[in-house]
Order: sequence, then C-alpha cells, then structure tokens
Amino acid sequence: MRVVSLWVVVGLALAVMGCKARSLHYDPVSPSEGVATQITLEIYGDGDGMLRETRTLDSEGPVLVEIDADLPFTEAPAYYIYARADGFYTELYYAVWGDTIQVDLDAVPDLPDALAGVIFEGDEYLAHGYYAHQDLLVVGPGGEEATLTTDAQGRFGLAGLAEGTYQLRLICDGHPPTFEMSNGAGTDYADLLFYPNVYARAPNLYLYPETTTDVSVRLAFPQGGEVVVSEPPYANGWQVQVAPDGTIDDQWGYLFYEARLPRRVQTEQGWVLDGRALGTELRSLLTRLGFQGREIDDFVEYWAPELAGAAWWAAYPMEPEALVTLHIDPAPRQVHRVWLYLEPLAGPMSLPEPASSGFPEREGFLAVEWGVVLGR
Repeated sequence: MRVVSLWVVVGLALAVMGCKARSLHYDPVSPSEGVATQITLEIYGDGDGMLRETRTLDSEGPVLVEIDADLPFTEAPAYYIYARADGFYTELYYAVWGDTIQVDLDAVPDLPDALAGVIFEGDEYLAHGYYAHQDLLVVGPGGEEATLTTDAQGRFGLAGLAEGTYQLRLICDGHPPTFEMSNGAGTDYADLLFYPNVYARAPNLYLYPETTTDVSVRLAFPQGGEVVVSEPPYANGWQVQVAPDGTIDDQWGYLFYEARLPRRVQTEQGWVLDGRALGTELRSLLTRLGFQGREIDDFVEYWAPELAGAAWWAAYPMEPEALVTLHIDPAPRQVHRVWLYLEPLAGPMSLPEPASSGFPEREGFLAVEWGVVLGR
C-alpha cells in the first residue's frame, strides 16, 4: 500500500461546473479488522496546540497519559492524541492528565485502484476533531462526480477507480478546501487536515488623540468571528480614556485582542525574512510599513521569540477590514492597519513584493494597528 502525504490544506474549492457532470462509479471501502504495530502517538496540548510528546508503541493497548503542562481552559491538563500506523486508519483520542486511553486501530483494506483516508478538522489552539458524517464531492480525472459521506471517524474510501488525480471538495459554508489525491494500482491513503478558522494573534490597536479624550471602540466581524482574548476586557466594545501619548486609562499602552476568524489569506505577494536575524528583519519591515517607536518595539518584543526556530519566514499582507472592522468614536482623522500572515519556510524563496501604499501623515487623531495570523 502506498501512502500519500497530504497533511496540508491546498487551495480553495474550484467553481462548480456549469453543466451536469457525469457520475463517478466506485465501490465503497470499509475499514477491516487488524492489529497495528509500531504505532506513533503524537500528543498535543488542548489549549495551546503544541506537540507535547511523541511515543512509539510496539502494539495496540492501554496508554497512560501523564504529561505535566500548564494549559489553559481546563482545570486538569487536557490533550488530543493522534495514533498512526502504516496500513491503518489514523485515530484521534482525547484525555486529561491521568487518563488511560485504549489504542485500537482499524486496518485499511489493500484493494486495487482505491483511495482511502481520514479528514480532520483543525484548530490552532484547541483539540482537533473528526470531519464526521459530512458530505464530500469527489471529482474524477475526467470530470466525473460523486458525493459520499464520511463516517463517525471522518473516514472515506472508494475502490474500482480509474488511475489518475482526484479532487475531494468539502461541502460546507464559506470557502471550503479542496484536496487532491493520486490514484494508482493499489490503495492510496491520506490523512487530510483543514482549518475552518484562523486566529488573529495579538492585534495591538494604538490610539493617539490630540488631547485626553474619552474614546469608544467597537469591533465587527463582517464574515463571522469573535474575540477570544482581550485586554482591557472587551464587553461589546471598549470605553476608555486615552491621553495624547497613547496611554489608555492610565495603565495600558494599546488595546489588545485576539480573534477567531474565517480563513482568508493570500500567499501571492509578500516579504521573505531571514530567521537568523529575525529581530533586525522584523524591525526593518515594520519601519517600511510605517510604524514607529514603541509600536515596532512591541511587535519585535512579542514576535521575535514566538517565531524563533525557523530559518526563514514569509510575511504576507492581509486585508484586516475584510475580517474585522473598527468603529471608533470620535472618529480618528487617520487609521493605519497592517496585518501579516506569517508562515515558516524550508528555505529562501522568490516572492513578489506588494506595492507600497504609504503611511498617512501623523496629524490629528491617529489610530494605528498591527496584527498577525500565524501559519504552520
């Protein structure tokens, strides 16, 4: 059995064909019994999404989960666990500290001309889940179509297919992802992961009125979303007093929030940053983007440690207004917002840089914001 690695989301769904498509004929594939060996467990923190431990099991059986970690949202540390073995469907387990999980995998039948796999729904911080009992549109190499439904563990399977490349399109709201799988002579298996949401990480909103002013700020989400963290606390908005130097309520330097949002990123234009000199690279980029002083210092102080470890980064500009709109009263004379989608790279790459939009003159009441969406 050949394994196809597709542990990434690829692109957006293609437009639905204008004419009636031919039907794709296939035989269903069901899991079979078997005993897995050399099982890899990947244990992630539910609350930060970080890989906490990797284990290898000689065979199926009970596993005690005791990993000390300071995790948010639950009183006891909580985890989600991927269990993988060659020739078997990947399974997902959940545990809190001290739980024992029972690892028991189902085998992937080795059939001629077949595709099989599991679809998982991801979240940057919280536990992943199966894309269970959901419809998929499968499009064959000749444009033939069929709709099938995943089972309770997100599994799908088709046999008796012609060799070639197949598209699997998730049928859901918004911009559903499309995966591609190549079908050969045997069973080609893939674990497929998609993220229905992204997180705007640490947007900092700086306010500079001309005189000490009572300011009301409200966020709106035109495509859906919500605030998940904020400081000061966001209660259907902020009602704050702001000094000309940007000090808020005599204690904060900016309004801070993080938000869960639909995935809307572009990767066609941007900047490539050398991770070996990340502080300098970030400072230079923020200066080019029109930020000054503590705005740059805050960005570098927060993000340089967060991004440490990757040799290269791509920084793609986003359109924050398409995701989160600002309603500020009294209205600033000028508003400057820059969000970046940051993605680690295996090596340097050539990337067209966006045309410079310039920065407005710092006159009158000014609102300045930077934010980041972090890619994996």
